[in-house]
This record gives sequence, C-alpha cells and structure tokens, in this order.
Amino acid sequence: MSTITTFWISTAIGTALFTLTLLFGYLHTTYGVDANFLKWLLLPTLGYAITIGLNTFLQSTVCGKVRFQQIAMGSLTVPIAILFFLILSLSSFIRSPIESAIPSSLRPKYAGLFAVGFYMFWAGMFGESVSSGFAQSCPKA
Repeated sequence: MSTITTFWISTAIGTALFTLTLLFGYLHTTYGVDANFLKWLLLPTLGYAITIGLNTFLQSTVCGKVRFQQIAMGSLTVPIAILFFLILSLSSFIRSPIESAIPSSLRPKYAGLFAVGFYMFWAGMFGESVSSGFAQSCPKA
C-alpha cells in the first residue's frame, strides 16, 4: 500500500477522534456526563477499536491474510498517543495557541474542547502512521 493510503487511514482515525472529543464535550455540557470517564477511558478504548478495525482491513488488503496478534500489538500506538496528548493538553501553555484561534464569543465555552480535539486529531494521525506500518508488514507463512 502506498503512503497515500496510510495518510487517508490516519486522517480518518484523527477525524474520528476529533469528532468523538466534540461529542463527549457536548454530552458533558448538555447532559452532565462525566467528562473524565469519556476522555481518559472511553476515548483510548474507542481509538484502539477503530484502529484494530482499519488495520485488519489494511492487512487483509495488502497481505491477503490477517494476523490478529500483530495488529493488536501494532494498534497500541494509538491509545498510547491519545494518553500522551491528553496529558499534554492538561497544560494551559500547550492549549493556548489553539484556544486563541477560537472566536472570542465561543472561547469561554468551547476553546478547551477544541484544543483537546485538535490534539486528539494529531494523536490519531501519529499513532496510526506508526501502527499502519505494523499492519502492512505481511505475516510469514
């Protein structure tokens, strides 16, 4: 598979994580759902599940067969990246460049949410870029 395919799969995972972050923020502000549970447990779990699904598809397309253990181990880079970027996004210094790009009328309510979503997008991009390398290495017969 080409690097273009890896880019699009990484973009899909990054977009899914960004969308999930916004959805979790909406659930927190609208219905009072615990945001810590959603961010710290559900986001890495869903990111891992999405990555396993896409990497299984990728390996079956490239190799013609699937070695699930290889995919499961390689896909761990995405939840690790998610947790790393979540820890980074705790710092106001790290969030401030993104928050300052949000219009001032929306900043009090949504700036932090978009900043975390931004970093979740890049967590998906970086994590899947590494992970897809594992998926594209065909298992030995």
